[in-house]
Amino acid sequence: MKQFIIAHISDIHLPLDNVPFSAFDLLNKRFLSYLSWKNRRLFHKKAILDLVIQDMIKSHPDLVAISGDLTNLALPGEFKHAAQWLNQLPFPNIRVIPGNHDALIKTKWHQNDALWTPWTKAYQADDYPIVHRIGPVALIALNSGLPTPPFFARGHVNFLQLQRLKYALQQTKVEKLCRIIMLHHPPVSGLVSERKALKDRDDLQKVILDEGAEMILYGHVHKTITKRFLHTSIPMLGISSASSCSSRYDRQAAWRKIVVTPTSEGWNLQTVARTINKDHQFTDMHAFSLDINRMANQ
Repeated sequence: MKQFIIAHISDIHLPLDNVPFSAFDLLNKRFLSYLSWKNRRLFHKKAILDLVIQDMIKSHPDLVAISGDLTNLALPGEFKHAAQWLNQLPFPNIRVIPGNHDALIKTKWHQNDALWTPWTKAYQADDYPIVHRIGPVALIALNSGLPTPPFFARGHVNFLQLQRLKYALQQTKVEKLCRIIMLHHPPVSGLVSERKALKDRDDLQKVILDEGAEMILYGHVHKTITKRFLHTSIPMLGISSASSCSSRYDRQAAWRKIVVTPTSEGWNLQTVARTINKDHQFTDMHAFSLDINRMANQ
């Protein structure tokens, strides 16, 4: 059967240098993030991101999934810049969710989030989770990127999202789709400090354990991580920043290639993380293959 290819990237942090803003724009939590950006701006390079995109193009992905943090300070100019960047990407299907940096402070929908509607398919803040049915896949996009107080980057998936997620997982199972949950924050403890963690992860975990899923994608940690979700066989896959200049192996810029092949019993999932080294060469890491029986209990 025909393969369906997904490319997962995250935490792009597009350059802030040419985005116009005033001192007035920084009279809030953005000021602290601006100071942080000045320290880390050399660790995110557009040139590295361009190489990642070029490598993705060679695989002709049917779907590109971007799990948040396209911006640094959630400025309207950054949202516009990101929309322009998304618009020029040569992929047939691109789906985006916000990250904590994209929701740094409470903003006006029409100035920021509305600019990304072609890729989020969200027409208002309460539209999440959004189910993207593309080929054999249901990409279920949660929004955990909500405004938080200074010095916090915690995520939140509210009760309404959890109820909708439960129904979406049930419905797409009936439709015999490969259910992939995407959110910005990791859905388990221990991968980030508590001030950066998903605060209602226990409730989210219960929904996933009750209803099952075939895969979970996340970002936020700026590390390429391959684990199982709690005590299940569900792959829980984190990816490093797509613009990272880090010399650490697990933090080097990367994208994850996911190949979904329908079978008579369910799906075969093959994944590999494509990581760029200091010589700008790509290497494969964290590769695995998994056969899933859609009728089996999760």
